[in-house]
Amino acid sequence: MFDTGCFKLLKRACLLMLFLCHTLFIFGQDVGDPEGQTVTSREWDISFFLNTAGGGIGFQYGWTPDHYNKHFWEIDFLYNKHSKSVRGTSSIPGSTAYAFGKLYDLFFLRGGYGYQRILNHKPYWGGVELRYTLSAGFALGMGNPVYLRIITQDNKIEVEKYDPDAHTIDIIYGNAGFFKGMGKTTLHPGFYGKTGLGFDFSKRELVIHVLEIGVTIDMIFPFIQQMAFIKAKPFYFGAYIGYHFGKKRAILD
Repeated sequence: MFDTGCFKLLKRACLLMLFLCHTLFIFGQDVGDPEGQTVTSREWDISFFLNTAGGGIGFQYGWTPDHYNKHFWEIDFLYNKHSKSVRGTSSIPGSTAYAFGKLYDLFFLRGGYGYQRILNHKPYWGGVELRYTLSAGFALGMGNPVYLRIITQDNKIEVEKYDPDAHTIDIIYGNAGFFKGMGKTTLHPGFYGKTGLGFDFSKRELVIHVLEIGVTIDMIFPFIQQMAFIKAKPFYFGAYIGYHFGKKRAILD
């Protein structure tokens, strides 16, 4: 994962690029001349992305009514790491790493509708195609409670759900494993919004290779407190960078 400095740099870079994108979109929608290009009707792609709080994977399936616009359905699955979550070990010999104060691992499952506008087509000799994307929809937050290995009063090690009031640093032996709390996962419905700028650098017309940067916002209910002693967030805002690869279907196929 990136450190805090990299997170801030990524967020600033994405915000700058999106500002430039909106400026271009409003004042200069020259989409180029699509003459001679293959007419497509369907597109699909798989994406991998990193954001300022973790990373994830995604899938999009869309249709193209003309050369400039695309409408699509998308689904994303991502992990959200709290900015105050830091892994370390206690002074107990043989102890393993854990994140002190972390109550939940948080995941988001998103599903929504999106719109994409091509800002400029590739020249006939190749180059980069610039795309603006906006999407929104349903988000499901999944809170996986943290279980730790605790040293009991009779010097035994037992697995217990983390209790910040009872489990002090001097009796925590380490993390009990990610899958220990899966059966106690809590669900938090909500919504999300996402906007980004994509650069399609594929050398073939019917193949998608896109580098995308953008920003997202997620809000879920009820709020989930990821870290002990830190107030739960009402929403989650972040910047991301992702890579899409996929295919297009020509209208005559």
